[in-house]
Amino acid sequence: MTRITFYKGLREIGGTFVAVETEKAVCMFDFGFAVSDRCDDRIRLRPRSAVEDYVRIGMLPAADGIYEEGPAALLGLTSFRNRKKEVFFFISHMHIDHMGGLGMLDPDVPVCMSEDSLRLYHALADEGDLLFRAHGSCIGIPYGGTFSRGDISVRVLAIDHDVIGASGAVISTPDGDIAYTGDYRFHGFHPDRTKAFGEICRGADILITEGVTVSFQDVDMPSLTEPEEAVRTEETLQKEMACAAAEKDGLIVVNPYNRNVERIHRLIGTFSEEGRILALDPRQAAYVAAFYPDDDIRIYEGTLRGRAGAGKCPVVLRDEILADPGKYVLQLDYQDLYELLDFKGKISHYFHMDGVPLGSYEECYKKMSAFLDYLHISYENVGLGGHARPYCLKNMIETVDPGVLIPLHSFRPEQVNSDWIRRRILPREGQTIILQKGEVIE
Repeated sequence: MTRITFYKGLREIGGTFVAVETEKAVCMFDFGFAVSDRCDDRIRLRPRSAVEDYVRIGMLPAADGIYEEGPAALLGLTSFRNRKKEVFFFISHMHIDHMGGLGMLDPDVPVCMSEDSLRLYHALADEGDLLFRAHGSCIGIPYGGTFSRGDISVRVLAIDHDVIGASGAVISTPDGDIAYTGDYRFHGFHPDRTKAFGEICRGADILITEGVTVSFQDVDMPSLTEPEEAVRTEETLQKEMACAAAEKDGLIVVNPYNRNVERIHRLIGTFSEEGRILALDPRQAAYVAAFYPDDDIRIYEGTLRGRAGAGKCPVVLRDEILADPGKYVLQLDYQDLYELLDFKGKISHYFHMDGVPLGSYEECYKKMSAFLDYLHISYENVGLGGHARPYCLKNMIETVDPGVLIPLHSFRPEQVNSDWIRRRILPREGQTIILQKGEVIE
């Protein structure tokens, strides 16, 4: 008998946490932070009680067998060292709502992820881009490879998302197969990966899928018979940037999401072909260098902030850009917005492309817009997002054709559906269902 318990991330975008338990082992996924209006990054983290604080405010789950002895005792939970079964995690990708809590686990908890996710995780740790601490027991699995503990095995499968290393998984137990999509899309650089995932998972006993894009409006998914209007893709974004580089005379500024490393790698080449140099901040440069060390990586001096530089990357000086702004593209994170003051009158356009702030729902997005307006800088939001459109969600469901569909990671998971589906479960927080020899029992 396999027990599947749904802790968090069911009717919100973030904090997905599910446990698959057999007689011998427990596999859990993912382990990020819930999107909570009770948390504010201006509130100081208390290192000695971070785990307890985050569990108490609902950012992390109150689950047995995963925390160190001290926090577990204070929370009335069984610690990892006192567990009775093999416990391990699968992490689908390096977004904070899927992996942000890793440092709060007991350091000895095994955590499997794709090899590329592990490489990015190490780079995040090196750059101080983790909230708490790096988890020391992470294992990188090649795409198509498996990780097993007890009588549970996890097959790690490539999927396309807006972060390098993203994966879904098939979790197999003696009672059947559970397919978990993680987050995915069909408009990235590798739609073939997402398509292949669905085909590999065809006939799974259970499909657990995200449903982000149906969260914000009414969608009758079963009635969709064709894709929505033409969707911009990562490839078309590159073409847009090539046109901008060729047509605009002054400095171009871009604000991409820095964990979408392949986009930056491609932009370096795209701008180079148009005779421009893309100057990066040191953190972004380090992420690109971790995967594409042969790229022509340049760092803008204004973002070094006292650092000696990132490896052997050449530094682009502020005066060089001022002398010939049409020769450069400047990548700036939101935190470096004041650097624009030095280039007033030299900037042709500012392209916001999924970087911080992540969307207009954030207060700092209004501040960014007001700042750019004040400097009379024209700007445009050219972000693509990382989630499959409703028709593509439907297509994935119908490709897998599971015995049971379980949508989550959405404000409105009830809208994720298809007429092909024989059975659907919308679990409640804390609910456990049973998978027994291919049959699902609520």
